[in-house]
Amino acid sequence: MTGTEPRTGTGPTTGTGRTTGTGAGVAEPPVVREPLTWEHVQAALRACDGPDDPAPFVALFAGRTEAERRALLPAYKEAVRSLREDSRGLRTLRYVGVACLGGPAGIAQWLLREDLNRLGTYGEEAVYTLLAERDPAWIPEIVRRMAAKITADSWGNQWELVDVLVRGAGLPAPTTPGFVNRWMAQLGERPYRLRHLPERTFVENLGTDHYLPELLPAIFEVAGAGQHLDQRAGWVPALAELADAKVIERDVVLDGCVSRLLRGERPGALRGFLRMHDALTPTDDELAARVDTYLRLLPDAPSPVAGMAQDVLRRLDDAGRLDPERIVEASRSVLFRAEKKLVRAQLAWLAKAIKRHPEHAGALLATAGTAFGSTATELQERAVALIVKHVGKLPADQAEPVYDEIRAQLPMLGDALRPEAAALVGESGAPVAELVVPLGPPPPRELPAPIGSPAELAEELAVLFAGTANPWVNPRGMATDPLAVERIIAAMLREHARDRQALHVALLPLTEHHAHIVEQDWFVHQVQGAVGAMVAAATGRGGTRQGWFRSLFGKGSEASDHDLIPGSRVDVDRIEQPQRFLLARLYEVGTRLRVPYSGPYLAEIATATGFVDPEALVAGLETWEASGRTPWGRDVDQALLRLPAELDAGLITRAGRLASPAGRRVARTMAAGGVAPAVVTRGRYPRIHREFCSADREWRHFDGPLASVAPGAGDTVPKSALTLFDLADPGATARGPGWSQGTEPDLHCWPLMLPRDRDTIAAHLAIRTQRGIDDLCRGAEVLPALAESYGALGSGMSLALAYALGARAAEDRTGAVDAFVTLSARGDAWDTAALGRDLGEAVRTRGVKTTRVVGALRDAARAGAGEPVWGVLTGFLPDLLAGTKATGLADVLSLAAETAVGAGARDVSIRGLAEFADRKGGSRALVEARRLRKALAGGS
Repeated sequence: MTGTEPRTGTGPTTGTGRTTGTGAGVAEPPVVREPLTWEHVQAALRACDGPDDPAPFVALFAGRTEAERRALLPAYKEAVRSLREDSRGLRTLRYVGVACLGGPAGIAQWLLREDLNRLGTYGEEAVYTLLAERDPAWIPEIVRRMAAKITADSWGNQWELVDVLVRGAGLPAPTTPGFVNRWMAQLGERPYRLRHLPERTFVENLGTDHYLPELLPAIFEVAGAGQHLDQRAGWVPALAELADAKVIERDVVLDGCVSRLLRGERPGALRGFLRMHDALTPTDDELAARVDTYLRLLPDAPSPVAGMAQDVLRRLDDAGRLDPERIVEASRSVLFRAEKKLVRAQLAWLAKAIKRHPEHAGALLATAGTAFGSTATELQERAVALIVKHVGKLPADQAEPVYDEIRAQLPMLGDALRPEAAALVGESGAPVAELVVPLGPPPPRELPAPIGSPAELAEELAVLFAGTANPWVNPRGMATDPLAVERIIAAMLREHARDRQALHVALLPLTEHHAHIVEQDWFVHQVQGAVGAMVAAATGRGGTRQGWFRSLFGKGSEASDHDLIPGSRVDVDRIEQPQRFLLARLYEVGTRLRVPYSGPYLAEIATATGFVDPEALVAGLETWEASGRTPWGRDVDQALLRLPAELDAGLITRAGRLASPAGRRVARTMAAGGVAPAVVTRGRYPRIHREFCSADREWRHFDGPLASVAPGAGDTVPKSALTLFDLADPGATARGPGWSQGTEPDLHCWPLMLPRDRDTIAAHLAIRTQRGIDDLCRGAEVLPALAESYGALGSGMSLALAYALGARAAEDRTGAVDAFVTLSARGDAWDTAALGRDLGEAVRTRGVKTTRVVGALRDAARAGAGEPVWGVLTGFLPDLLAGTKATGLADVLSLAAETAVGAGARDVSIRGLAEFADRKGGSRALVEARRLRKALAGGS
């Protein structure tokens, strides 16, 4: 139901045409009926024309007393329990719940159940009829509760139901984010029930919508509304047309846009309000009335918003409507920003404003000194040139503030520009010694205390399940806590061995509140789904569908991934190798919880980086042997992969006395010093990425470097873990559709699988980080955890970092910088020049943008990793100097000159630098190349 029909307050009509409100009508003689029983409800269920037919229930409950309704509750609740896994059957009870449940809270919770909602007809009018007949006073509270729970991405018919209740009861429109967003989404769609009416334009629909007067201000207040303005083509022009026609107040829309831009949100969410602002084409009078708000947008609003405010203020200045004091304020705000486009535009505006306001020229010119703090040498040059051009023409009283600004900002200038600016104030401009704080290794992460009781375990599980990503929503920003998962596994097995009944009782409520996870509806290939399988096993649920919990007792440690992980063989094979190994181990834990006996958990971590306690491992195997039972295969394999590098000789001797096959395998691996690290090799692979070229209307394919993985020497790698060490053709994996792309939050669990072989995990992650160059593909956020792990640093980590440093998403580049700084602080041996060469090839073959890379490397240098950054640039520059792409080259050369001085580099030869610096011209790239050559030769 859309909001295009007038709100009457007398209730909607049912499908039979009978008015279902509370208005007066012709009195009908009372009808005497037999008492209501559950058999009557069952008869109505049988009379239904499908699960969404409300007519039999409306007729059945008409005129019934509350006592009769309450008497049905026990049978009704039993019916709900019996239909838990049958959503179609459960929907037939929708109207029974509305007619029988007591109080608005219970009814609202019932109607919000996702398994009762579906696209298509819902019977909203019948729900209103049933509620209005019971107690109309309940409807406002039900509306309030339901509107508060509706989210922007809710599916089904919850919004339509609230809409019918609001209109039927004559209530004010809810202004919750979910209701407003769903209203905006629904308004552009033509419901089936209105298709018999004449077609109308979106402007006509919006202009006559009865919610518009109430919800118009809310569009500019609730989160998510800006995306509808941006992505739904009709909204922006429609609001602008209605504002011009005075159907809605123009000031409400313009003030709403500006205030929302000031309040801030993600840049993408603000784009719609920017479009709305431009579509209104405000007059100079309207802009001048809001000049203070536009000034407040300049310091820290997203770049497009600040650019709009800058254009508005410059337009007012050109029209003579902006006083010089506000130009000074605007310049201070913009010149402090990092965006080159904004700073260049502000310096150009300043140059004109100085001529337009000669009596304030000194105050205006002094603001140019703010740009001395820019990280871009080009902008510093422009600011110095502007000051040099004008300061000599100023009267003494106006020039003095300019000189004071130069003295204050002089230390911010680079070595090449400082002497020229210093000469204006009679100083030498000699380089200023900087206080450099040496990097120290990060403090080790602490392992949280074990879970101490079944009740605490239930709380931890509830938190984990609450953070599960909706499969229809982008999970970016969500992450599975690997330490929480490990604590939950250990606690589940410990409580299972201690008191199975107590564990069952403690976890049983989770099967109600998180049934969609525990019952394995959507999340079978995610960590939360595997943990849900553990809860199902501990409570005696699940395992009834074919292929979900196969009997493994005859296979023992030989159970394959396909035996353990639910789903078809094709689906399991499509899961990325690390995710598949992780899921198989977790589903094995679920199988353990279904058997009456238990034993020690061998793979339990003893450190936050994922190592086991070797002594506890040997003791656990001794316990298994004493019981005469065989330890679980994936548990033993994961424990072997988590052995630390240093093992006590006496403990190895003790392990040698183990007699079981698993014990002998562990003893053999411990004697060899642990599982041999994989062999990670860099290679060039064809067609690892593709993107569509709209101009040529065809796909373009890109080659690029990736890292292959093969098992190391010896036979210490567990058979089930060969999938981790088998990445012979990463190009094929990159080209294939990885099923576990929907399980991106679980990437954080990968490092704990191989705590002493991080390069192997990095090789798998490199496939993802190379996708992040063009797409929003996660993987870089895991790199800081890998940097804190152990093992050699080779091609895997180098390529994963190279692609992440040039990622499209700023948060991915931040993850790469954090990992880079951590590696630098730990002092791990790694070839930074190789990382530079990988960056060069990534720029050349995969289209990595140099500007992104240099920005990330500059952040790392500022964090104290200047010397490793210089090492990277020694490998990066030869590729750039030999190539034809000049974008960003000047910034790379500038950063190289700065870090070379800090690293004490002298007499270092960089291939191509001398030839490039000898070229004729005065471009910034040539200037920076000559400065770098001079620094390497020992000059300042």
